[in-house]
Amino acid sequence: MRVALLIGSLAELDTCHALYANALAADGHEVWVGSVNSLSAAGGELSMTAGRAEPDQMVNAGAPFPGTTRRRDCTDLDLVWVLNYPHPSVQTETWQLLWRLNQQVPFVNDVVGILMFGNKTNLDAVVPAGHLPRTLVSSSFDELWAHYQRAPEQTWVLKPTDDDAGADVYLLKPGDSNNRVLLQSMTGNTGVTELLTKGSLMGLRRRYCALQEYVPHTEEKRVILVGGRPVAQQAHRLAPDEHRGNTTHRASCSETELTDDEWQLCEQVGERLMRHGIRFAGIDLAHPYVFEANLVNPGGLDERLTLGLPDLTPDVLRTLLKEAPARHHAGAVR
Repeated sequence: MRVALLIGSLAELDTCHALYANALAADGHEVWVGSVNSLSAAGGELSMTAGRAEPDQMVNAGAPFPGTTRRRDCTDLDLVWVLNYPHPSVQTETWQLLWRLNQQVPFVNDVVGILMFGNKTNLDAVVPAGHLPRTLVSSSFDELWAHYQRAPEQTWVLKPTDDDAGADVYLLKPGDSNNRVLLQSMTGNTGVTELLTKGSLMGLRRRYCALQEYVPHTEEKRVILVGGRPVAQQAHRLAPDEHRGNTTHRASCSETELTDDEWQLCEQVGERLMRHGIRFAGIDLAHPYVFEANLVNPGGLDERLTLGLPDLTPDVLRTLLKEAPARHHAGAVR
């Protein structure tokens, strides 16, 4: 199978990029590592800058792609796996070109599915009722502040709808004078801007964020879903002075198992993601709640290696490739 892994930059690969490229090449697949930011279109042809990962030349994390790179056609591929979001400066056109390519070539995760469910805005559409903490997604400070004031004794989590690795995730504790300021800041400080400029100089500055009921917990489980079913999981124990379960923020990782209830919840989320063409995902949960669904490079398999656990990557990728749809030319956009 001819597989393309689309990453942010060929100048430095992360652990998952290297892990997947090496495993696929070792399994006999033709593996191309390309930059998601390099797509271009000429007539009916789509091309990218990419290099072929050879089975006898390991791809290393933290290093540049080791092989020769060149422009190559994308439409002869059998499968495309988007492993990094496009850079903000080119994201609109890149998503449009990826969608166009997805009309001709199967993707591990369909482009529309990534766009609709790759952040926290539509999480309640794939998480069963009762398994998502009470959440309001809005760009209106007034709406968020009114929602907060209905339960001033409640601790809340305030976070961006579309950021990674625990960036700008705040706890709003009862009575803290920072709470109003943080809600204003996370929605763009529109009140101050409009007061100073009457809105005519700066234009619309509103930003979306999510205000979510805080669920006290000391551990989260990262579960990798392939084809809608759990295939691997690790426990992330929060650092004593942290409310974020990311290893970036000193959460410790350990081996764990899923309870029957957790397994059932993961399958329910996985089934709903599959309806939207999402075949590989990582979800974060502290049962009975799901906090996050990560659809682009969620990690998890690489964490097993740091724990000295057996490498599940080859078996997981074989399962993933079996789940991938066949090439389709009908409906190709020209």
